[in-house]
Amino acid sequence: MFGEYLTMGQASIVALFSITVVFLVLLLISYMIQLIAAIIAKMQKPKEAPAVKSAPAAEEPAVEEEPADDSHLVAVITAAVACCLGKEPGSFVVKSITPLNTESDWSRVSRTSALH
Repeated sequence: MFGEYLTMGQASIVALFSITVVFLVLLLISYMIQLIAAIIAKMQKPKEAPAVKSAPAAEEPAVEEEPADDSHLVAVITAAVACCLGKEPGSFVVKSITPLNTESDWSRVSRTSALH
């Protein structure tokens, strides 16, 4: 069908045919994966045990969680601020640390990519 040299039309036909074959094979693989997942889910479905009536459980008292010890985090942030300001860490006090997320993803990526 094709000679020693291909024209642009013939090359386009070959490329279009190749791309079509690749996507059809990928679609077939996708359907096979979904089928296998459905079969495995059906096989692993546990059989229901007969329901057993039990006495109502007693209310458990609410457990209060202790706040996490952030002293290491405060020390690291204090050291970083002192380094940036060029001051001694004992010359100021960090009273509160509040994370801010006012920066967009685009600006954060731009800033971090500028560091490389």
